[in-house]
Amino acid sequence: MALRFSLTGTREGVKERPRRVPVWREINAREGHAGIPQPLSSPTSWRQIHLLDPRTTTKTAELLELERKYCSFGDTVHYLEPPKVFVNCEGSYLYDEDGTPYLDLQMWYSAASFGYKNPRLNAALKRQIDLLPQLACQYLHAEKVEVAARIAQYCEKRFGVKGRVQFNVGGSQAIEDSLKIVRNATGKNLMFAFMGGYHGRTLGASAITSSFRYRRRYGHFGDRAQFIFYPYCFRCIYGLTRPACDIYCEGQFEKLFESEYHSVWDAKAGASEYGAFYIEPVQGTGGYVIPPREYFTRLKSTCDRHKILIVDDEIQMGFYRTGKFWAVEHLGITPDI
Repeated sequence: MALRFSLTGTREGVKERPRRVPVWREINAREGHAGIPQPLSSPTSWRQIHLLDPRTTTKTAELLELERKYCSFGDTVHYLEPPKVFVNCEGSYLYDEDGTPYLDLQMWYSAASFGYKNPRLNAALKRQIDLLPQLACQYLHAEKVEVAARIAQYCEKRFGVKGRVQFNVGGSQAIEDSLKIVRNATGKNLMFAFMGGYHGRTLGASAITSSFRYRRRYGHFGDRAQFIFYPYCFRCIYGLTRPACDIYCEGQFEKLFESEYHSVWDAKAGASEYGAFYIEPVQGTGGYVIPPREYFTRLKSTCDRHKILIVDDEIQMGFYRTGKFWAVEHLGITPDI
């Protein structure tokens, strides 16, 4: 784990975190229910704020004060003010210091699909860590080789193509490696990606993630993708409806290749300036959007004709969460990466 430390308590070039607007809830002594949140009349420390609420323990107040002072602004994202502090978990529930259960609909960004404290998974983890941990890439061990073989063999059976498996430590890092593979295979550094798509927050990954807020403070370290409308039929960007639209949105993408003046294609050389199109079979952060199957069969055909690779990002999707090992299996196409 890398540790970044600043003696000033602020990040270089980043303004101090705005002061949170503290609120407290008036507790009705007779009925014991929370009243309407009211702002405090004057700035108060977090310790004081939480001690005003008899439902908040001293330990929780101390942790929130420490978090405010010492945790990275980027590492702790507050969707709730004040944030909840949890001490335990089981199944689909998180528990606070008082043992109050909270149904976790986020489930660790979909990474805990089998629930917290899953006995089977915990036992497998314990057996493995007692036997042999993950080793540096200079060494081999059976588990790594066997898992890679099973995944590659499944892909060969399902898609009819041979391939290799590259393991990595996280989603953004896997995207970074895929960008290297694309550049190495095509010699091109420009990518297509979807509006609403999310591929990570590292340098290369943020360049193909459509949200400007991930790049706003830092500018561009890589080459920003050209973003294309995702086929979101429920809220069609063109105001059309299926099936009458005839997948109009994909037709608009095809039009980019009709003239060299559309900036992506050199008809004389038969070459595109773009190396790959990054897709999500079900868009995640952009709204959990399920696209029409026909869109991607046409998109794959367009990309194949213009020698543009398809990179299928299912990091947020996870295995089997659509009923198939890969979500892209529902779309009837074979991605390149």
